[in-house]
Amino acid sequence: MHSARHRVQNPDAPHDGATAPLTPTALAAGIPQFGTARNTWEMDRQAAATLPGTPSSVAMARRFVRITAAMWQLPRGTLADAELCMSELVCNAVTHTGSSRVHCRLWSARGVLFLEVDDEDLGELPEVGQAEADDEHGRGMLLIDSFATAWGAVPRPGTEGKTVWAALNLADG
Repeated sequence: MHSARHRVQNPDAPHDGATAPLTPTALAAGIPQFGTARNTWEMDRQAAATLPGTPSSVAMARRFVRITAAMWQLPRGTLADAELCMSELVCNAVTHTGSSRVHCRLWSARGVLFLEVDDEDLGELPEVGQAEADDEHGRGMLLIDSFATAWGAVPRPGTEGKTVWAALNLADG
């Protein structure tokens, strides 16, 4: 169901100018372009929501994804994966940063759905953790790594904070 996962923390490879939807393998190979993709890839659609940096924002983020997915008529499989990934991204932002607010974005281009969460902390970039069986936390990025085709984190230029993102291949939905 999910294939060709690729994690990138400092994507700065040049855009190749391709316009066709990416296959899972090509998507993973092309994800280093994420640093410039939002500025160079023609978006099919986009939606955004700014939420408080509180635990209640996790549920609000899931609702934002459900409403957006319904408007965009995304397949159920894509909705489930997007809802889970956005939920974990927002949960990490409100749990592990001192952010007073988080900004969530969904956008698509070239057959890829991007989920982004901006926080106000440029501290450590997220990593896939190794949670013990009894741990209540520590599996969020492992879930994202399992469900997303690719994910990563990039500093936000000109501000304190970072964008943590996940990419889902729309053809997998």
